[in-house]
Amino acid sequence: MPKKSNSHFYFYGLTTGLLLAFFVFKIIPILQIKIANNPIAMPFLTKLTTPTPDPKQLVSDITKEVLPEKVNLGVSFQNTIVKLVETGAIDKEKFLKLYESRGGLTSEEKKLLTAPSDEHIILTQANSGLILNLLWPLGIANKTNVLSLGPMGTEYKDTVGNFASTGGWTVGKVDGGKLFNRFNIITLTPDQEVTIKEIAENIYRPCCGNSTLFPDCNHGAAMLGFIELAVSQGMTKEEIYQKALTLNSLWFPQTYAELGIYFSQMKNTPWSKVDPKEVLGAPYSSSQGYMAINKELQAKGLLPEVKAGGGCGV
Repeated sequence: MPKKSNSHFYFYGLTTGLLLAFFVFKIIPILQIKIANNPIAMPFLTKLTTPTPDPKQLVSDITKEVLPEKVNLGVSFQNTIVKLVETGAIDKEKFLKLYESRGGLTSEEKKLLTAPSDEHIILTQANSGLILNLLWPLGIANKTNVLSLGPMGTEYKDTVGNFASTGGWTVGKVDGGKLFNRFNIITLTPDQEVTIKEIAENIYRPCCGNSTLFPDCNHGAAMLGFIELAVSQGMTKEEIYQKALTLNSLWFPQTYAELGIYFSQMKNTPWSKVDPKEVLGAPYSSSQGYMAINKELQAKGLLPEVKAGGGCGV
């Protein structure tokens, strides 16, 4: 068989190139116009678009995970509430009267004021405010280095009764300022004191820019009370951060619903995979950090609206 000359190869290459160019510049545009009206015909040539998430659906899905209906905090009150009543940090009659105007307490909740309880605290959306008000006086009245050696006990020693956590506690037998760091409700070892301080420094709250080391409002005081309970009962640091995030989430549902969406949509991280210690830090859980996240979500049109939590009063 005679060999083909180079001129034949040149001719074939030129012809192939012209046909390919014709296909690219003439045929494909025509096909794309037709495909726009019939995308099923050749789906591989259609442009793939990422649908914009529906904010309402995002809220519905994410808040179910961020704001659980029920969580076992893994600690019990033991005799702390009874001691708070005995010392006058909680005035039993005032406390009961407060909740009568809110529908009253259950028999089990009332029993906490009169008898020790070894039952684990079950936190729900409905009782999160009550748990806050039971932990709050513990956080301001129990003797701990976080209070005595922290900012409130040093820099603000002379005006310690003027904070929302102290002056705002009105259901004790004495003013909240007189309860500050006063009673041995929970006896803590030196090692436990170190652990409590370390954890308190890392947990912020969206109502202000302070960590739990500076518990100047009810949420900070209540979180300190929880940390003291958890550390004294042997809970690990990792578990404490996880439970603390749940507490903050139910105390500040709007904030953490937004953070749930932020991590899901901006960081591609589901809430179940976030690091609780990271989320509780200043970049996310302080008032300044939260507002920065809020602005980002507003710019993306992803801002949810959920039922707000309580304020910094009883």
